Amino acid sequence: MDQEDIDDRGDAFEIRLRARGTFDAEPFAWTATLSGTSDGTITYSIDGQTSAPFLRNRLGICVLHPMAGFAGRDCAITHPDGTSTEGAFPDAISPHQPFHDIAAMTWPVPGGRARLDFTGEVFEAEDHRNWSDASYKTYCTPISLPFPVEVQPGDTVRQSVTLSLIDVSVRTPPPVPEGPVDITVAGGPVPLPSIGVHLTDLPWTEGELADLHALELGHVHADIDAGAPEASDRIHHAAERARRIGSRLLIALHATDVEGSGLAPALADATDVLEGIWVIEPGEKVTARATLDAWRSRLGPDLPWGCGTNLYFTELNRQPPDTTGLAWTTFSVNPQVHASDDRSVMQNTATLEVIASEAPRLSGGTRVHAGPITLKPRFNPNATDPASDVSNTDLPADVDGRQATAFAAAWTALALRSLSAPGTISAVTVFDDLDRKGLRARDSESGQRGATYPAYDVVKAMLGATHMLPTASSRPEEADAFVVQGPSGRQAVIVNLTDSSQQARLIGDEDVTVTLAPHDVVTIDLFRRNP
Repeated sequence: MDQEDIDDRGDAFEIRLRARGTFDAEPFAWTATLSGTSDGTITYSIDGQTSAPFLRNRLGICVLHPMAGFAGRDCAITHPDGTSTEGAFPDAISPHQPFHDIAAMTWPVPGGRARLDFTGEVFEAEDHRNWSDASYKTYCTPISLPFPVEVQPGDTVRQSVTLSLIDVSVRTPPPVPEGPVDITVAGGPVPLPSIGVHLTDLPWTEGELADLHALELGHVHADIDAGAPEASDRIHHAAERARRIGSRLLIALHATDVEGSGLAPALADATDVLEGIWVIEPGEKVTARATLDAWRSRLGPDLPWGCGTNLYFTELNRQPPDTTGLAWTTFSVNPQVHASDDRSVMQNTATLEVIASEAPRLSGGTRVHAGPITLKPRFNPNATDPASDVSNTDLPADVDGRQATAFAAAWTALALRSLSAPGTISAVTVFDDLDRKGLRARDSESGQRGATYPAYDVVKAMLGATHMLPTASSRPEEADAFVVQGPSGRQAVIVNLTDSSQQARLIGDEDVTVTLAPHDVVTIDLFRRNP
């Protein structure tokens, strides 16, 4: 941002911003004006031009409606030709755009209606929950139009959106809540899924092995390039790692040429630990049944085969697989397909409970695997020019600098809580075993022991746990908790999601109040039973 001017008039305001684009859109210079009037009307407008050509997929304003409180809410759409359509924000996650050709949107609010008017482009809406975002997004340009499009000097991008209230009287804002955040533990226990990690390529040192063994992981997850000369060796190594830490093995077989595979002996040797295997065909967003059946015929139909996608829940929702006779359905998770700020990433953990609740309608009675779970996307499946899809930090595009911090621990706790809550997910692969996307730093070549990350402690808190207990926070954007239980008792991982100290009160069989430092993650024993 180059400049910001704020004119605050008490019952009205105007904010003007001047900024430039980033990466390939760096030549694009734009001005934004955000204004509010005394009757509650707010207008956001942009006006921009470029000094040099660049390619864009979308370029313009987005409006997000929160998931909370909007699922199932009525919404009338006014189209550019003046006609209107009555509809509603989707309750079940909509695989495709619920609203098209939007010039205005109107929906009920307490005491009246709210209306959004759009100018400068034709807008449409998508159900952002497909990618775990906690929102519905209205955006331009419609994806039915060809992209990418070149923006030329002299082209003007000029758009606006205006929010107005209809028949709504002025209301006194609710009081700011004070006192501890109440986190209520209520409802019957739900079986926990198997928790595992994604295997990195490098071998473990004895210290790394000891730390991973101490987690009592339910499984390890290996990606195997079926066409690589070392594919059989990699299967043997993955199975041996599973045996060494007493876990099961899940395999994602990345493959294009079924005839070139000689993996049957290696898989036969791994059957003592092999819990699941699925095929990832690079040219198919959801692996076709014919592709999977060809591999089953080649490698053995009695293996615990699965199907699904190496991408997001979106793809399962848009292309439900044929799971007849299979053991697993799989999809991956990350919270940064669209936004990377702390608040958005943390809010997205709530959406995982909705995704988990809807998984059974797509899995056909199979067990469901969610993973690999990563903080950043492992790759961009929608990049029109993958070579230009670079990182906006000094780290690689798939590495998040927050991985080794309490932020990742808090996100992990709430993500596992949400995925576990409906009791529909059988296995969750969370992060890599080691290194910058893992639970622990690697040991150095000089023998210096690598540190475990805060997320490691969250997984460790689940040692021996068999069930989770549903929780509800009175202020979920300030503090929340993940509560698990097993034969030896209950533990709670309590997280402070703010940059100030908080008190959190856990209300259940045994009430506990804890004081949390800013961005703190605390594990406590609630009570213990005799084994």
